[in-house]
Amino acid sequence: MKSKDCAKLLNSLTILLKGLEGKVTVIELRNESSIRGRIDHVDYLMNVTLTDAVIFSLDGRQLMMCEEFFIQVFFISLL
Repeated sequence: MKSKDCAKLLNSLTILLKGLEGKVTVIELRNESSIRGRIDHVDYLMNVTLTDAVIFSLDGRQLMMCEEFFIQVFFISLL
């Protein structure tokens, strides 16, 4: 990892997710559905790769199971 990327990681809340690597957790998405899985990797932008993921709808119904699921961060700049 580049030192610039490492500095961004250590000086943000991304370090919290990085500490959860290897743990099973639930991530709620912007569309109010949720994904439960083991956090495999988190990068300095907060992109997350989950393994053994299960996707749930808003009402809690299981929609899909995936071996691997990638969540990409989407930034909106209001400048």
